[in-house]
Amino acid sequence: MHGLFFTTGNIEKFDIAQAACQQLGVTLERATLDIDEIQGEDAEPIIRDKVQKAFLELKHPVIVSDDSWNIPGLRGFPGPYMKSMDHWFTPDDFLNLTRSLQDRRIILIQMLAYQDARQQKVFRVEHEGTLLPDARGSYGKPLQKIISMPGDHGLSVAEAYDRGTVHVERDVATGWREFATWYSKKELNEVPSPD
Repeated sequence: MHGLFFTTGNIEKFDIAQAACQQLGVTLERATLDIDEIQGEDAEPIIRDKVQKAFLELKHPVIVSDDSWNIPGLRGFPGPYMKSMDHWFTPDDFLNLTRSLQDRRIILIQMLAYQDARQQKVFRVEHEGTLLPDARGSYGKPLQKIISMPGDHGLSVAEAYDRGTVHVERDVATGWREFATWYSKKELNEVPSPD
């Protein structure tokens, strides 16, 4: 397999991606780039622009990821702005904002985008979680303390990691497994046949 760069400053995302991809024989190299991201409420144009900029800078096949969070009870807020929200908000701020909601769903829209010299491809996977009534656990970012995702058995994401859940075993690795399956087939089809 040819090398493939995954551009991220988030070591947790890299660990999940690397573990999921290695299961299917895809090797990732981490590259940290300072990419000026466009802003907007639709995640797909953001990730398409981001992967194109990463490819132009690295001049090498690359994949990028971007998560968007949709709280239906808040009409889709915060969308692609969760990274900023996790910087500004504490778990109590999130709880104060969501405490009175009847609809307790939160949807992670995980997007991956691949680019090489010939093509760009976007992968989109949605994971529906639950907003919890209180903050639990010590691991990670503020949001991780107030949500439970599929496969966490009612624990907050923070509690799941506090108890030693392996990143790649979680539902959020699904998008990476989808990508690695596609990429493995793509690479096999591009290998020249022997004469």
